[in-house]
Amino acid sequence: MKKKIVAIILVAVIAASAVFAFRSGILSKNSGSSAESSQIYVTPLSEIMGAGSSYTPDVFMGIVEGQETTSITKSSERELDQIFVSEGDSVTEGTPLFSYKTDNLEAEIVQFGFDIEGYNLTIENNNRQIEKLTADIAKIKGQTEKEKNEKEDLQNQINGLTTDIAITNNSIEQTNAKIEENKKKISNSTVKSTVAGTITKIADDSNPYTSDGSFITILASKEMRVKGQINEQNVWAINVDEPVTLRSRVDESKTWSGTITKIDTESKQENNENNYGGGSTEASSTKYPFYITLDDSEGLMMGQHLYIEIGKTDAPEMDFSDGTYIYDYYIAYDEDGNPFVWVDNKGKLAKQKVELGDYYEEQMVYAVTGIDKDAKLAYPMEDYKEGMKTVSGIVGE
Repeated sequence: MKKKIVAIILVAVIAASAVFAFRSGILSKNSGSSAESSQIYVTPLSEIMGAGSSYTPDVFMGIVEGQETTSITKSSERELDQIFVSEGDSVTEGTPLFSYKTDNLEAEIVQFGFDIEGYNLTIENNNRQIEKLTADIAKIKGQTEKEKNEKEDLQNQINGLTTDIAITNNSIEQTNAKIEENKKKISNSTVKSTVAGTITKIADDSNPYTSDGSFITILASKEMRVKGQINEQNVWAINVDEPVTLRSRVDESKTWSGTITKIDTESKQENNENNYGGGSTEASSTKYPFYITLDDSEGLMMGQHLYIEIGKTDAPEMDFSDGTYIYDYYIAYDEDGNPFVWVDNKGKLAKQKVELGDYYEEQMVYAVTGIDKDAKLAYPMEDYKEGMKTVSGIVGE
C-alpha cells in the first residue's frame, strides 16, 4: 500500500518537538548559558515526506471487535441457584442468565411476620398497662406530699411505656421494610441480560472472577467498533471526535469511515507488533488503546485487521520521490515575504532560502527548489535564532 503522510499528526509531532527544544533553551538560559546552548530538533526532509517516517497512517493498525463488553456481577451475600447460559451462547436483551436461591429469603419473611406479631402483642400489653396506671392516678384525690409522689411515679411509668410503644412501632416499620426488601429480591431472583451479545466468560473455580468482580461477561453484538493502539510518545497526536479512514489490509480499495470516540490512557498495554503494528516504535515503548465507532460496518468481520488512517485520507496519493517537496507549515517568511526554512548546518541552526513551486492543497505540500532531501529541517518557531544547537530526531525517539 502506497504511504500517505498524515499531515495533522506530523504537525503536532514536530510542533511538540520544537516546543520541547525551545523550553530546553529557556532552561539553559535560566541556568546561565547562552542562547546558543538551546537544542533544536531537526529531521531529514526525506523522513518528513515519508521515507521511513513513523507517522504514516499504516503505523496505526486496528482490529474489529464488538462494542464495549457488559459485566454482570453476582451478589456475594446471595447463594447461586441456576445458570441458564454457557460461554459462547448468544443472548438478547432480557435473556435469563442466572438465578439466586430464595429459600432463606422466604423463611426470613415468615420469621419477620412472627416478629411483628410479637411487637403488636407488646404494644397491646403496654397500652393496657397505661390504661391501668391512668386509672390509678385518677383514684388519688389528696394533695399530700406522699400522694403527689405516687402520682409522679405513676406518670413516669406511663411515660416509659409510651416511649416503649414508639420504639416498638419503629421496629415494626423496620421489619416491614426488610420484608419488602426480601420480596423485591425474590421477584428479582433471576438476573437477565441488559444487552444483546455473546457470552464470553462465566466465572467459576477454574475460570475465576475478574478484578472488577464480574461473574458473566457479555460482548455486545449490536455494533462493531475498531480497537487500535498508539505509542505513548505520540498519543497526544490523536483526538476524540477525530475522523478516520479504515482500510483493508488485503484489498486497499476497500475502506470504511469512523470517528475516534475514546482514547484510554488509563490502560497500558503490552507492545504487540503482530496485532497492531507500529513502524518505528521501540519495543520498550508503552502503548495505549483507542477506539473507533464506525459509520457503517457492512462487509467487516469480527477479528478483522485494518489500517487506521487518521484525518481526511481521501486526497489523491502522491509519490514524493520524484522531486523535492515540503509541507507548507515548514515554510517561514522573512520581513520581505521571502520564503525560507530552518535547517541544520553542521550542528547549528541556519536559515535556508527556498523557491516555491506548485502547491498541492489537499496534501498541504509545495514543490520546492533550493534545498535537497538530505537537509535536516526544524519546525519553524518565532524565537529561533541562527546559531542555536541542533540535534537529530524527534523528541522521545
